[in-house]
Amino acid sequence: MITRQHLTGFLMMHAGFRAEFGRLAEACRSPRDAEHGELLEEQLALVLEMLHAHHAHEDADLWPRLAGRAPEAAAVLAELESEHAVLDPLVRAAGDRSVPLPDRAPTLLRLHEFVNEHLDHEERDAVPLMLRHLTLEDIESDKRQAMGDFGRRRVPTIFGWLASSAEGELLVASHAELPVVARFMFRRFWWPAYRRRFARLYGADAPIAADVFLESS
Repeated sequence: MITRQHLTGFLMMHAGFRAEFGRLAEACRSPRDAEHGELLEEQLALVLEMLHAHHAHEDADLWPRLAGRAPEAAAVLAELESEHAVLDPLVRAAGDRSVPLPDRAPTLLRLHEFVNEHLDHEERDAVPLMLRHLTLEDIESDKRQAMGDFGRRRVPTIFGWLASSAEGELLVASHAELPVVARFMFRRFWWPAYRRRFARLYGADAPIAADVFLESS
């Protein structure tokens, strides 16, 4: 039987999206210099790409799978898919490098707000369907696809971003899912490197949840 812990990867992505567009909206209002602006562009491109991949997988695979197993939920799933279409113009505008970052900051704020509303909807309506109708094989297949979307070279950055966005039980569950080698790499290298990246991006220390967790684990 599927539990919320089996959906840790899915929910970690949600946590990352919930946090990062708001952070970027604030930071993009006034980049410190050209180097900072380029780092913000890099981070923004990464998170937008991950959002697109997440929604593309839902539209092409996850929602049709759930609709096939729970036909009574087809209307709810179609509504969630329609929200992706509403997000698409905001995603394109947010990633348009022909527009200076400060001019894109209001778009990023709108994206942040709508993404959070959309994820509230998904977690309220789609997650219960996932718990009832997905199998362990489905979950493992989705994890493999997500790792393919990440790309090997970007895994440390993406794992750091997600860890900077999650708290409590979700962060604990995510860390526990990692293979032993990945946990070692995260503790010794990936998280310290991401904390430095976070400071360069946002001029502040990364949230302490991951630090506290790593100290106690």
